[in-house]
Amino acid sequence: MAKGKDSFSDGSALLDIIRGTISGEIDELFDLSRLPRKMLEIERKYRLTRDKEKVDVAIAGFLAKFGKFLADGQAKINKFITFAGVDQYFIVKKNQSEYVFRYRVGANRPPQLTVKFQMHKGSNLIRGELNIDVKNVSPEIIRAFMSVICSLGDSSQLFSIQQSGNIWILEEPDANLIEVVVYRVDRVPEAQQVEGFVEIEPLNSKTAEQVVATIDKYEKSLELTDLVCAESIADIFRPKGGDDK
Repeated sequence: MAKGKDSFSDGSALLDIIRGTISGEIDELFDLSRLPRKMLEIERKYRLTRDKEKVDVAIAGFLAKFGKFLADGQAKINKFITFAGVDQYFIVKKNQSEYVFRYRVGANRPPQLTVKFQMHKGSNLIRGELNIDVKNVSPEIIRAFMSVICSLGDSSQLFSIQQSGNIWILEEPDANLIEVVVYRVDRVPEAQQVEGFVEIEPLNSKTAEQVVATIDKYEKSLELTDLVCAESIADIFRPKGGDDK
């Protein structure tokens, strides 16, 4: 590695990382109430159906509508991804705050550990989202790590879901990128709860106001207004009552 101001060889970059933490005050590590845009997830979810017998029909109906939207030339497909996998959730409550940890593995989804938390209490529109690539970390270490995290909370919940679906990255004429995800979710191991969803998330809008305006536009064009789902996937599929530990 070449020596220089931006390398770790002279210690400056490392000092930048730890600066402000020497006093031992945990709040000085990072102000979670003022996350930069790249650490925020701003999206809106739509529930196509709660009826597991109608999930495939509901998804097919939306895809027909979505295909017409694309055929009209309102945006072009920048990337298309098909995915399937399992998400293991660890919901940790501490004081009045809740942190949703998710360990994700699957096809076309490299192993990833994520934590999400609401930026405004009671709203899932804007959430903090921190992702860590764990493709070289064994599941056993992840489980041990999360056991420690859960032990630090006042209570915790653990459950798993299976997801499968498609992701479209759309590009508008002004180079604005929008992610549209259409997918089904099964609660595992018992698939008694199966639901279908659509998510819309602008990827490169710089302000929350721009993001919301873009979501509103797509919501109207795709006739999704009556299907808005304020709950997160964790809210919907978490154990109900008596499962806190």
